[in-house]
Amino acid sequence: MKSLKYLSLLLPVLIVTLLGLSSSVSAAHHEEPIIEVRVYKIAPGKMDEWERFFHDKLVEPQEKAGIKIIAAYRTLEDENLFVWMRQFSSKANMAAERDGFYKSEAWLKTLRVELKAKGLIEGVEMVYTVSPSK
Repeated sequence: MKSLKYLSLLLPVLIVTLLGLSSSVSAAHHEEPIIEVRVYKIAPGKMDEWERFFHDKLVEPQEKAGIKIIAAYRTLEDENLFVWMRQFSSKANMAAERDGFYKSEAWLKTLRVELKAKGLIEGVEMVYTVSPSK
């Protein structure tokens, strides 16, 4: 039931975001983009530090890999929940774009190490992969 609670928190944001993206189509593959909605439990007292790390260090390397960060939010109901969404160009390109980030030197040698050392994330609460409804 925990995932239903989080889904109810995400639904308004997800609807607005997907409505804005519903006309976006990848020209190269004629496929719709794929959205990933992620909810992280941030360590108590570390939300400000996490947000700086996220925006200053994690956005650009993902965008270089072809992953567009489309939204990032703190929840009002739980001060330690962080919700963010990223967009892959298409289902066909999703694995390559993920690999472009998670197999990059920046992630493997710097970002992942720094993230673990800082202890910012307690856990990934949920991940939904969605596409616009037709």
